Amino acid sequence: MFKILDIDESYNNQMLPILEASPIQADGLQLYFDKSPDIFEIPRMKYTNSEHLGFFLDNELKGFASLGYFDALIGGKKEQIFTFYNFYIKPEARGKILAERAMKEFFSRASGKANYGISVTMKGNRQVESYIGRRVYDWMPPSRIIEELVVKSILFSFPKKNKTNFTVRNADMEDIPEMVKLLNNEHRQRDFGAIFQEDMFQTSLDKRGLKIENYFVALDQKGAIKGVCLAWDCSSFRRTRVIKFSSQFYPVLYAYKIMEKLLPMAPFPKEGECFNELTITDCAVSERDVEVMQALLSEIYHQNLNRKYHFMNFASCQGDFLLNATKDFWHKDIISHIIFTSLDPGRYNIQPRLPYIDIAFL
Repeated sequence: MFKILDIDESYNNQMLPILEASPIQADGLQLYFDKSPDIFEIPRMKYTNSEHLGFFLDNELKGFASLGYFDALIGGKKEQIFTFYNFYIKPEARGKILAERAMKEFFSRASGKANYGISVTMKGNRQVESYIGRRVYDWMPPSRIIEELVVKSILFSFPKKNKTNFTVRNADMEDIPEMVKLLNNEHRQRDFGAIFQEDMFQTSLDKRGLKIENYFVALDQKGAIKGVCLAWDCSSFRRTRVIKFSSQFYPVLYAYKIMEKLLPMAPFPKEGECFNELTITDCAVSERDVEVMQALLSEIYHQNLNRKYHFMNFASCQGDFLLNATKDFWHKDIISHIIFTSLDPGRYNIQPRLPYIDIAFL
């Protein structure tokens, strides 16, 4: 009989092999999302509070799941949101019973602390999708898909420069007031949007191990800041590692190896190695102007076309026309569901606007 118990950071080294034993199949590649050396680094950066459950059989950890709380905007007002993440179980222990016991425990804990909950799962994850929209038990709140999250994974390949009417440069400390103004204006328009504070901006940088130069700003011809985004190398806490190739993938691998000899492309990872990726986040542009976003992406792409990175990832919800800023890049779409629930029946029927997900923490 499985026991479900609270676990803490002392279990990190037992949790990492369970994560490694939960790969995904993607177009002939077997991958896993490597969060070594410290699986707790993301919750420390993202969540105001988090709880972790371990699934034990004969005192051996067979799986784990996490619940996190964070402050975000709903209808322009600050709310505490809960989210499920890090749900991993060893293959021999998988089944609906553990998942349901974990969900029941987490919903019970979230009651009274947060009215809204969200989660993200890759499209095609049948086990999770089987629960969406179903109330199998009385304790299970209603849920629905509110949007698709589209990650535009842009391949560093052909040279491309910023040809817009906006110039782009690395940010400096003097830019922070204008950056915060732009970011807050953007996120007030989006449900689950982040909250930015000028006096806490440096603290946020330090917490995430970033420098102000990791941000980029777009300027109009008069020198006014019209856009901002962060280009973040998240490899210190999250990577996509290649486990193995199937024969189905060999033609793609062969074509890539030919191209990397002709273009400034990073060598394709060998089995056991990771993709090198930049994550584009903390994005805001004046009047949600696609050209400004395109200028930012183009300059970051141009600066990093140096065989170090394989991809840069830019994302938003399916209905966001800012995704059109990627149309001139060679990219692949990765689709996930954004799942919404509420523990307050009176709030479940809200219609979220441009729901925001920070892909740095997925």
